[in-house]
Amino acid sequence: MLAFATADDLAALLNRTFTSAEEAWVGTLLDAASSYLRGLADGQILYPQQTVTYTGYPSAGREDLPQWPVVSVGSVTRDGAPVEYKYRPGFIMVSGDEPVDITFTFGHVTAPTELNRLACVLVSAALIPLEAELGLTAGGLSSVALDDFKVAFADAGAQSGMTLPKIQADAVRKQFGRGGIDTVEARW
Repeated sequence: MLAFATADDLAALLNRTFTSAEEAWVGTLLDAASSYLRGLADGQILYPQQTVTYTGYPSAGREDLPQWPVVSVGSVTRDGAPVEYKYRPGFIMVSGDEPVDITFTFGHVTAPTELNRLACVLVSAALIPLEAELGLTAGGLSSVALDDFKVAFADAGAQSGMTLPKIQADAVRKQFGRGGIDTVEARW
């Protein structure tokens, strides 16, 4: 799975140059941050864009498509024969409840700007404690002193690891997850 951002994206935001070894490390951190963001988005594969075929089992003629955002529905077949369908945001309607094979395209061609930015924010927030060899569990770090080594935490470590504050996590769920879609029963 591709990360939402690259080491070059992060370097540009931080006005910093990474060595080759650091680029590989930052790439791993960006992968982890992107996985975390995908988890917030209900596991949706938002990037890169993909075309898949799967067998769906409609209920009352309705088959919810498992990934967002849907770009197009290429075909719906039953036993190899085309089936008439109606596409609605997030699902298709077919006649009958027998299994259908659905080919559809979903996702973004490029990583959404907000997810690119948030992946960089998560990694940049993790870099200071990681470079000080404090690990990812040192969330909420507000200051580090050198003489008589001292570390202070602004939120008592509540934001440990690579995490977003609740308000931002909720915004990612709402914008990129399926949480904002209400299920409405449609009559066929």
